[in-house]
Amino acid sequence: MKMNVSIKSLFALAGWAVVSVSVTGCGKLESGAHAEPTVRLRSAEAVVAAIPGASGDKVEVPNTGDKGGPGSFLGRVTLKGNKPNQTVIFEKGKSNKDGSVCAADGAILSEELVVGDDGGVANVFVFLDKAPAGFKAEKADSNLTFDQKGCVFTTHAMICQVGQKIKVLSDDDIAHNTHTFPGRNDPFNSTIKPKDRDGLDLVYKKAEKNPFPVKCDLHSWMIAYHLPLDHPFGAVSGKDGKFEIRDLPAGTHEFRVWHERAEGGKGGFLERKLKVTIKGGEQPPMEIAVDAAKFGL
Repeated sequence: MKMNVSIKSLFALAGWAVVSVSVTGCGKLESGAHAEPTVRLRSAEAVVAAIPGASGDKVEVPNTGDKGGPGSFLGRVTLKGNKPNQTVIFEKGKSNKDGSVCAADGAILSEELVVGDDGGVANVFVFLDKAPAGFKAEKADSNLTFDQKGCVFTTHAMICQVGQKIKVLSDDDIAHNTHTFPGRNDPFNSTIKPKDRDGLDLVYKKAEKNPFPVKCDLHSWMIAYHLPLDHPFGAVSGKDGKFEIRDLPAGTHEFRVWHERAEGGKGGFLERKLKVTIKGGEQPPMEIAVDAAKFGL
């Protein structure tokens, strides 16, 4: 069986057919999101939305099978508005603390809001608040690393599962301090020795409702964000704004979309209840276009 779909302009059906969903406020969608994933696809009915004002051109999209199996949520977060420049924290050699190491490879830039040339927004958390009904999460089978180099955390935004081991490392030849500020878990506050490539173990025992900051008390500009979940259904957008959440049960799910610049720069939700319907296998990616005002611009 085939479906005829009207679109105004043909845009890469073999790659990205975009469903626009921009965020204007909590619980409202205006138009229609970490990762640069290698997409694992299963058979499914390809769904393409007609763009308003389409010219009447027809594109045939095949219906490819079962809708009931698990599927992937692919998306991209983009900025609606002018791209801001990253703030320079300090330039090479001008740090007033550990200047021979900090910014040794160039200027240190703020990662508070990172927007690519094509408008993709990095470091946006997209996740389910709770696992779908009846879903039982398996124990994470791999460790994560949380490293630092040049007085910068190399992973600015991280999602992990409860019980998953995170190895806290340092590639700098000066001491650092890793200090977490969770809501439900016990804080982790430990000095990381210079060039420690064995690392310390960090394990979160409880799921958190929101991402929380991780700081270095010795270098005040060093900040990252962690979010432990009791299920695997979360992702962080990459430099191009893309993310992927795999193996979701079929059905409609409500995702939370969080960024550190939201809600007056205090960190908060760009969207609390982003409804996404998952059908088995391949899905058209969703664009989450966020007004610049939501980032305080």
